[in-house]
Amino acid sequence: MDSQFLKIEELKAENHSLSKPLKLVSLKNKSDFDLVFKDKDFTHTSGAFKAYISLHSLKKIEYGFIYPKKNIKLAVNRNYAKRSAKEMLRTLKTKEGFKIIFFVGKKIDSFNKDKIKNNFVELKREIESSF
Repeated sequence: MDSQFLKIEELKAENHSLSKPLKLVSLKNKSDFDLVFKDKDFTHTSGAFKAYISLHSLKKIEYGFIYPKKNIKLAVNRNYAKRSAKEMLRTLKTKEGFKIIFFVGKKIDSFNKDKIKNNFVELKREIESSF
């Protein structure tokens, strides 16, 4: 009876560790960004957005944004894209941490929130499939 109880407790602990989201931490300085660009393991693209991923960190997800005013004119739209990307990272189903930089490579003239959200859904699918 004790061994069955231990097995149940072990299963609960495993399921709890899988459902616990990783901590999100912002990349702070230029050297962190340069490290991701230099040692990127994956590059995913969806629409105008690119994601560079480096598998260096273990217990957290470190993220950064490069959304130039030249490519997304309005600050409201840049902030929406940042919030959408952070929400996508919160809902990722991954056990290991990584560093990621989101980059806008092309100018977005007509900013459509549904299209942006679909781009991040596609990026999420690609990122989850790469782990």
